[in-house]
Amino acid sequence: MSLRRRVLVALLLLAALGGLFVHSAATEGARTPYPEADELSAAYDSYVGESALVFGRVTAVQSDGLTIRAESAGESVRLQVTGATAAVVPGGVVQVYGEVRPDSRLAAQRVVVVNRSIGAQWYKYAVSILGALGFLVVFARHWRLDRETWTLEARDG
Repeated sequence: MSLRRRVLVALLLLAALGGLFVHSAATEGARTPYPEADELSAAYDSYVGESALVFGRVTAVQSDGLTIRAESAGESVRLQVTGATAAVVPGGVVQVYGEVRPDSRLAAQRVVVVNRSIGAQWYKYAVSILGALGFLVVFARHWRLDRETWTLEARDG
């Protein structure tokens, strides 16, 4: 395949990828049936009785549930989650699916712990970086770049 065709194919693929980004941004609101934190903050009473899927940082743990602070689009809302039995500490992040109740309460049907604590997020970053470095080392040991043809070639032996 000639260099000209390769460049043309690469440009077409980049244009298609850009089109997918634009489409995703334009239709983002229509893909989720649940209210975001900014929508709950603006008009909480209009969502009472509806289902909600909320991500939030745990601010307090009580015997009967959790208190979380959910954020989106620069707005935040504090919710009292009832019926939550997840093992999480303040500072952790949870995903709560449940029914919106009056007085900023969310009756949880399912609670999933995303990060049990703030340290869990840094652990995930560290493991991801180590995995990427490991991949690069193995890749560099088995492949090399031919600078004359600008292609990857398998290393000998």
